[in-house]
Amino acid sequence: MIALLTGWDVQTVLTIISTVGFPIACCIALGWYVARETKAQREETRALNEEHTKEMLLFKDEIKEALNNNTIALTKLCDKLDKEG
Repeated sequence: MIALLTGWDVQTVLTIISTVGFPIACCIALGWYVARETKAQREETRALNEEHTKEMLLFKDEIKEALNNNTIALTKLCDKLDKEG
């Protein structure tokens, strides 16, 4: 399985296991896996952030208007609650 993930042949994996032992070989394989997955996740997050930034810039006027409308609505609601309370 490790050989399939890393592209190494079975003999190389067996040599590593016989040289450093099975637990250490597993730790090395898991470390490599975590590093690979972290790199992939970082790239995916970067792409999503870029896409989100483009969307936010595209709709910035609408977002600003919605935020201002919500602020007005909350202000009116607070005023009404203050009068009743």
